Amino acid sequence: MVLLAVHRAGKVEVFDPATLVPLGSIHVLPMADVISHSPDGTILYIPEGTPPDFRVCCSLYALDLETMRMSPVAEPASGATISPDGSYVVTQRGAIGVEIYGSRTLVRESRISESIAPGAYQLSFSPDGRLLFGISDWKGPMLDIFDFASRKLVRRYPVDANWPLNGAWVEGRFYLYAHRGPEGKIWKVNVESPVLAAPVTVDFPDVDSRCEIHDETVLGAGNQLFVYELFGMKGDRRPACKTSIPGGVLSVDPETGRVLRRLAESVHCNSIVASPDGQQLYGIDARHANWDSVGLIRLDGHTGRILAQRDLAPDVWFIDLAPLPHNLVPHSDLEVTLN
Repeated sequence: MVLLAVHRAGKVEVFDPATLVPLGSIHVLPMADVISHSPDGTILYIPEGTPPDFRVCCSLYALDLETMRMSPVAEPASGATISPDGSYVVTQRGAIGVEIYGSRTLVRESRISESIAPGAYQLSFSPDGRLLFGISDWKGPMLDIFDFASRKLVRRYPVDANWPLNGAWVEGRFYLYAHRGPEGKIWKVNVESPVLAAPVTVDFPDVDSRCEIHDETVLGAGNQLFVYELFGMKGDRRPACKTSIPGGVLSVDPETGRVLRRLAESVHCNSIVASPDGQQLYGIDARHANWDSVGLIRLDGHTGRILAQRDLAPDVWFIDLAPLPHNLVPHSDLEVTLN
């Protein structure tokens, strides 16, 4: 397992996840964005700059680490969601349906059409790969659930709260999270039920209610649901607030909404990934809203203690924890070939 950190300058940095010591790097394309990987760690998927000058985001590229060849998948694209068995790459080119590609061939297969999937989604697979979950704020927040094999909609859950919506898996169960200011709501999703059960409420502790929280997201790992504010985004409230804004990560009981603890209040993360058991958290610390001071951190997932940290070059960064095969871990500065 290695930690991958990609930044807009067009470089994937590879770190030891225990020490954060750099191992090697891969030069990719400018405007690199959120990075993801195949289950076996042999392919990386990166939305990057579009041709001809690669200065405008985002086309989706697949980087085969065995050949070091980078191939275009779709343009434009909003990221990649990989099926649990690694056979398919799912992406969207706007609100025009959901497109599905073979992960090795990169050939587009039958898609979920716009008539079935009308909005732009945050996508995730059920752990068995049978269902595809899509969260959308298109014409009101909702959760759509698709049978992946048949490409058909099986459930649509409108959410009765006009708040930004996110979702995460915790121990094989899917939870929706919506927030507005310091208040959040969590819905436990039961696919067998035609309606969503009533949500539980989360009180997001905040020292200054006058500076409204704009962006939050959730992360599930092990038996924990983590909620954290997104810093370094357009909605970063630090420059406009007169008081100090706490950072950190909240561990929340998804069944009751009770905040169990706040971890690492001193760090202001833009993106966080977790080890599968939730024991370790890794984050990009956007110390300032303008990204002129950035750090990579490793946290204890229960105490929030900072176990390791490293300065990164000023830029916008994204991270991923990936099981790269030992022989494919770069130990020098590598270049790719663009197909």
